[in-house]
Amino acid sequence: MTRMHRRPTRRGVFILGGGLLLAPASASVLFWEGPPAQQTPASAETDAAQRPVPGLTGPASPPLGWMPGIIQKPIKENFSRGGRTSQLGLVLHVQEGEGSLFERFSDPATRSSAHFWVSQAGEIEQYVSVQDQAWTQSAGNAEWVSIETSGFAGKPLTTAQVDAVARVYAWGAREHSWPLEVTDSSKGRGLGTHAMGGAPWGGHACPGTIRAGQREAVINRVRQSHGT
Repeated sequence: MTRMHRRPTRRGVFILGGGLLLAPASASVLFWEGPPAQQTPASAETDAAQRPVPGLTGPASPPLGWMPGIIQKPIKENFSRGGRTSQLGLVLHVQEGEGSLFERFSDPATRSSAHFWVSQAGEIEQYVSVQDQAWTQSAGNAEWVSIETSGFAGKPLTTAQVDAVARVYAWGAREHSWPLEVTDSSKGRGLGTHAMGGAPWGGHACPGTIRAGQREAVINRVRQSHGT
C-alpha cells in the first residue's frame, strides 16, 4: 500500500494460539483497494479457531486458510468471503507507516485490508484467511494473497522481515503450491509486487524498487531455511 496518512491508534489485542496478549499498536490510513462488495459479517472461522476440540488439550488447530504458529487476528470487516479463483502467489506491499494494522483494517470506514502484516522485528499477523479476498490490490484480490510490511518504500526490509516473509511464503508453497520464483506479471505465479498489476490494481508503485529487489533474497531464504 502507498499514499497513507499516519495517525496513532488504540491498543490492540493480539491473538496467538489460544491466549491473549495486549500490546500497543499504531497504524496508517490506507486507501481502499477492494471491490464495491457487501460488507462481510463476523467469520465463523474466527469461532472455530478458538473453540476447543473434544479429547484434545491446548488450542484447536487453525482452520483452513490460516497459517499456524503466528499471531492470528481475524478482522470482521473489509474483506469478501470466498471468491478466490486462484492461488497464484504472494504480493509484497509496503505499509508506509509502522505498527500493527489490525485496528485500521477493523475500521469499516477504511475499506481496505491485507491477509498478512510483518513488523520490522519479524512479527507476523494474519487478518484474513487466504481462502477469502482481502481488499488490498483491487483486480488482483481474487487470485493473489497479500502481505503488508512495516516501514517505508525508501528503506529496505530488515533481515527479520526477510525471514518472516520467507516463513509465510514457505507455508504458501507447501499448502498452495506457490512456486519458488519471483514474478513481475499479474498473470504469472510466485512472489510479486503491488506495482506489477498496473492500473487494474490501483496504479501503485508499492512496495518500491528497494523492497521489490529483495524478493530474490526471500525466495533464497525459503530454499535455504525452510526446506521447500
